[in-house]
Amino acid sequence: MAKCNVGDLPEYKHFRLEQAAEGVYAAISVPGTGSLGNAAIVDLGDATLVVDTFLTIQAAEQLRDAAERLTGRPASYVFNTHWHADHTFGNQVFAPAAQIISTSRTRDIMAAFAKERLPQQLAEPEALHRAIDEWEEQSKQVSDAKLRMEMEWEVASDREYMRALPNVVYTLPAITFEQQITLHGSRRSAQLITYGGGHTQSDAFVYLSEDKIAITGDLVLSGHHLVLRFGNPQEWLHILDQVEALQAEIIVPGHGPVCSPDAIGKARTYLKDMFALAEHLVRSGGSPDAVQVPEAYRSWYFTSDFKTNLEVLCAKLTESAAEQ
Repeated sequence: MAKCNVGDLPEYKHFRLEQAAEGVYAAISVPGTGSLGNAAIVDLGDATLVVDTFLTIQAAEQLRDAAERLTGRPASYVFNTHWHADHTFGNQVFAPAAQIISTSRTRDIMAAFAKERLPQQLAEPEALHRAIDEWEEQSKQVSDAKLRMEMEWEVASDREYMRALPNVVYTLPAITFEQQITLHGSRRSAQLITYGGGHTQSDAFVYLSEDKIAITGDLVLSGHHLVLRFGNPQEWLHILDQVEALQAEIIVPGHGPVCSPDAIGKARTYLKDMFALAEHLVRSGGSPDAVQVPEAYRSWYFTSDFKTNLEVLCAKLTESAAEQ
């Protein structure tokens, strides 16, 4: 297959393509379409790497098309940065032609999901439909226009997910690693690295040293609240320090537009601010319900995660104090 002219990047419903460097493309999710998270395409020269595969089959099929059109070949490798559905549910679209890679811990969690939660969703889709309907009704009662729009996007993506669910063949990684693995190509090499778990129990990212680009998954977001309910926020701070030490010049985040490495510092500041707010609430006996989103973060998306993040941190701090 011949490459398309990258000066005129193809357009897709589920994502917007952005060239981060020659042969490196970010697939930035279009809200409400069922992609939800970002993905990336890397031309290694004699092979193609796809990073993360979106929430739905429909979005992943367009990602597969983009990878083939941009690099002139089908994807050789797919890398899941972590286990969340918006980064893994499109895996089946690339198998068996592509080898799917993740950390060992991420694969273990995905295997447990495939055994426990996914069969329940397939057996009881009515429960999910009811939850989506309820969320849609709640959104109609929200006066804040930005939050209402975000809830509408979430409902639309959830409905896309439900449309794809009957056809999901949950596809696990076939290759795993513990700390780092490098894919060597004729044009560039891609380092797949993990420093442990922060956002989830195991998070990994891609570093392209020749291009000074980090494709971070949800370790770094651009203009979005971080999501704390699955991982270890304290470890997340340490991981951000190590990612920053690589001195990447371009960040392809897990959500939001391509950004500068300043996003790493913003993520660190956000975590520290959230810890400070939670510590104050625990000391004073206050409730997260009474806390407004700080001015610095009011323009960020994933607004509903702000309260959840506070609840998570308050619970962690309370549990830690009880153990002392």
